[in-house]
Amino acid sequence: MTEDEEAIRTTKGDVYIVIGLAVSSMLFAVLYSASSIQVLKAPLWVCCLASVLLTVPLLYRRRYPSQSAFVICLVYSVALVNSAMEIGVSQIVLFMGIYSIGPWQRSRRVAFWSRLLLCIGMAVLFAVSLTVQYRALGDFTILQFAASGGVSFLTNVAFFGGAWIFGNRAWKQRRLMADLRAANDEVREQEQRLTRQALDLERVRIARELHDGVAHHIAGVGIHAAAARRSLDRNPDKAKESLQVIESSTRETVDELRALVYTLRDTDSSTDGTAATDDIAASGDHAAEEPAGSATAASTKGNPSLGDLPDLIEWARRFDQTVEYATIGEPRPLTPITEMSIYRVIQESLTNCSRYAGAGAEVDVRLRYSNTDLEVEVSDSRPAGGAVRSASAETRSGTEGRPQNEGLGLGIVGMRERMNALGGSLEAGPKSRGGWIVRARIPYPRCTPDHSSPDTPAKASA
Repeated sequence: MTEDEEAIRTTKGDVYIVIGLAVSSMLFAVLYSASSIQVLKAPLWVCCLASVLLTVPLLYRRRYPSQSAFVICLVYSVALVNSAMEIGVSQIVLFMGIYSIGPWQRSRRVAFWSRLLLCIGMAVLFAVSLTVQYRALGDFTILQFAASGGVSFLTNVAFFGGAWIFGNRAWKQRRLMADLRAANDEVREQEQRLTRQALDLERVRIARELHDGVAHHIAGVGIHAAAARRSLDRNPDKAKESLQVIESSTRETVDELRALVYTLRDTDSSTDGTAATDDIAASGDHAAEEPAGSATAASTKGNPSLGDLPDLIEWARRFDQTVEYATIGEPRPLTPITEMSIYRVIQESLTNCSRYAGAGAEVDVRLRYSNTDLEVEVSDSRPAGGAVRSASAETRSGTEGRPQNEGLGLGIVGMRERMNALGGSLEAGPKSRGGWIVRARIPYPRCTPDHSSPDTPAKASA
């Protein structure tokens, strides 16, 4: 059952109201007959029957408001003309019948014309009753009759006008309540939709963070594991070096996962960093041989920033690639989310360089501070003349036969989404002279002061 059908159906309250009005009308008819306050020429049982017939249509005033009002007015007029209707409770029934057209008649045109016709009909009945009263004027003077007729006329105008006005107000309130219910339903539906979208976005964010924070370690583990397998018999020292890198990378991967879990939980507790430090200290003596300022060790205390770039560059150099890092221009303060996004772009680009450019490649990382935005550029190129150290050849041989298009293709998509979220842009593609280049531009945050001085080269950070 729809909401409209639920609203127009007859309720127990309607039945109780009709029974109460019918009993009250019959009681008034009995009292009027006994006290001679109103002369009822019809038999008492006819007056009681008229009272019942007058109130029964109120049961259907919600579903058929206009029809119920016409039946009520018709019964009232016929009974009044035949002196079979008391003039007490019957007035309340008549008011309710006309009033019900306002809030329950769906067509406003029908509601208007129905009430207009009823008012005209009752005006005719009033004129007829005045004519009858004028014939039986008796001791009343003309002035007294006019005054009595004026009072009756104004009373009827207020009576029917009030039923009309209050009915219209009830209709507006019903429409307002319906609009509020519809708006509430829409808000709840929108809330559920936003909740689902937030969950989807959170899944995408988790996937992106996993890809950006862990994939580069896994790629490095695969490369060095293949190199260790190839050089285990011919070059044990190189194999040992590769295994040490694998050990360090796996430990850093665990730290990255721990930091990611802390970030997703929005945990700022200092005990988390303590626990991470304890786990690293308990993992073995080899942890002391690793660089103390690794990027992932710092990331367990929060999101990575530009201060972690030197450790990231140092990590990239483990793949026998020449990585040059320089900052151009005067550095400016950036927001934490901007620094983390820049870090992730460089991290993903270096991972792709180690995966696709191969050992011996030359990689350039540039941070260029201009007057309006920050430009991040990561490019790689093949070594000149193809001369590669023997160790690099062994590392590269371990990756021969691996498809160059492996991966889910989420790296560039994730970088571009990060830049778009900050109002920036990202370009990625092959260079004309060979190799690959990733260039991202990010506008400065609004809180960053504007420097009009020209770009000046700064000392490389690593």
